[in-house]
Amino acid sequence: MQFLFDKTHKDSLFEQAFLQLLTALHMGKVGAGDRLPSVRQMALRNHINHKTAFSIYQRLHQEGYITLRRGSGAYVSDIDHADLEQAYCLSLFKLIKSNFAEADRLRISPRDFTKLSLSYLNKSQLKSVRVAVIECNDEQIGVFAAEISKKLGVVVSPLLLSRLEEPDRATHRILSRADLFTTTHFHFKQVKFLLQDYHKKLLQLRLNPNFVPSIVEAARQGTLLMIVSNVNYVPAFSQSLVNVGTPRSVVERISAVDDSNFEQVRAHALHADTVYVSPICDPRVKKFLPSHCQELKMDSTLSDESLERLEAFLLFRSRL
Repeated sequence: MQFLFDKTHKDSLFEQAFLQLLTALHMGKVGAGDRLPSVRQMALRNHINHKTAFSIYQRLHQEGYITLRRGSGAYVSDIDHADLEQAYCLSLFKLIKSNFAEADRLRISPRDFTKLSLSYLNKSQLKSVRVAVIECNDEQIGVFAAEISKKLGVVVSPLLLSRLEEPDRATHRILSRADLFTTTHFHFKQVKFLLQDYHKKLLQLRLNPNFVPSIVEAARQGTLLMIVSNVNYVPAFSQSLVNVGTPRSVVERISAVDDSNFEQVRAHALHADTVYVSPICDPRVKKFLPSHCQELKMDSTLSDESLERLEAFLLFRSRL
């Protein structure tokens, strides 16, 4: 098993490790004598220092859940099944109790908290929600709209920022029907001003914090080809990299090509060390990538925090 820690979680790292080990034991995923990850592996995987990782193992050892063998590592102890069940049930009890206590702090009754929990699990109410995503270029607006639709299951209407300045009838209809507006923090003030007459909530979207650094690092290592649905935004994107201090020599290693011309994709990819394929591109373009190219893959373009904030507002806005 691997220990995975959330540093923003209210539980301490030890409490998270304890619950994960307890759950793995209870479900039979680990047993007595099984070797656990080394202190070094735990530290590297979770970006914590070795002393913190070692202290977690020491405490688990002190409480009888693991055995530490000098020069060998950490191993699961032989724990009586009755004690294991009792500890597991107690952990579940504390988990539920702490969540109800937090709900009480937010002035939410146990009955309402249960209803909210069911809403979170069900999420069927999101299917009828309409979100207008506003951006200044077709590529990004398409990517953002696709991610929000896929991950939240809402109806998404992509709108170019330019359409807000003199909205036609179709644009006005989309804005009127939307339950919520979203845009990046780059355009937040401008969009807020343009949409002030609609009196609806406008939420900020933020990029995945690893997106731009990954692009820049790939360009530092060699030539990078970006295959996108619309190349018109690339000059502005390149200039923004320069504006935040990226050496122009690195930015010049980044080129872009439209996904609609497969022959052009093949020709550009022949001279690239790394290729980034936009998630809304025609998937067939990957067939035209030469074997020497390394593909730069991203889990998402938007940050998890942005998507969570958006989902939370849509699920629980009725309580505002």
